[in-house]
Amino acid sequence: MKINSYFRFVLGEHPDQVALLHHSSIKRMKAFAIAIHIPIALWAMTGFIIASQTFQLDSAHATAVSLFCAVLIYMVERLVLSSPKGISINLLRLFIGLLMAILGASAVDLVVFEREVAQQLRESGELRIKSDYDLMLTKQIDAVEQAKSDWVKAQEAANCEANGTCGSRIRSLGPVYQQVARQAELMRKEHLTAVTKIDSLKSERSQAITEFRNSSAAVEQAGLLSRIQALHTYNMNNTAALVAWSVFFLLILFFELMVVLVKIMFGETVDDQIERVREAVSAHKASSYEDAMTSPLNNARQLLGGT
Repeated sequence: MKINSYFRFVLGEHPDQVALLHHSSIKRMKAFAIAIHIPIALWAMTGFIIASQTFQLDSAHATAVSLFCAVLIYMVERLVLSSPKGISINLLRLFIGLLMAILGASAVDLVVFEREVAQQLRESGELRIKSDYDLMLTKQIDAVEQAKSDWVKAQEAANCEANGTCGSRIRSLGPVYQQVARQAELMRKEHLTAVTKIDSLKSERSQAITEFRNSSAAVEQAGLLSRIQALHTYNMNNTAALVAWSVFFLLILFFELMVVLVKIMFGETVDDQIERVREAVSAHKASSYEDAMTSPLNNARQLLGGT
């Protein structure tokens, strides 16, 4: 059974060594070569789209990012394929593959659910504007109430001075009353100014929301973490979206773990057994040679030969 030269190149295998392999090993190599293309393609695609759309890079730089992601994932997957088998190695390989899969699936999700992310970013921005203005309105309403209270107290003091029930205890509209009345008038104007500011804040809030809705800055200026948070918020507030996202995430996770799964599922081939026996024989020969060279009898022979 022959293997395509491209597959040999992808796996880094020498043609002379591949020609000596059995059918089961060739079949496994083909599976590895096919599987390694899946995460590479996903990372190349998502790297380009995120670089061009999220970070607003031009096509040349986005392509460079895409190639970097593809090469990086290729080297990591090659490392996964080259690692020996074993429980601890398999667990470590699965853990690394799982981390890569989560990152890759999250990146793909941002691309696939781009409209939902943009919608959530706009809604979150609008809520933030409303919250900020509501806080300012609350403070201004408290200021209006305080100004009204001060005005009422000042007016009561002026009325009290006019009828002689308090203050100087003299019923008159003289200088004392006029001074208190002027103070009450100033407080009335302050109250009216505070009330006008409430209307101004409401108008500013409506204008800010309208400008925000008509602007694309909320989406264009959002970073990677902001988009991930927006997607999480959108899913948490929408059960159907959460189910759809979970299914899609698991599918992408499966694709990202393809190399790890194929590596784990394929059993030992005849060539693996032969290689293991060769290594065992070589190790035995090396151990026997070491024992022979370091034994007291060999040292005695060397001494006798030297004399």
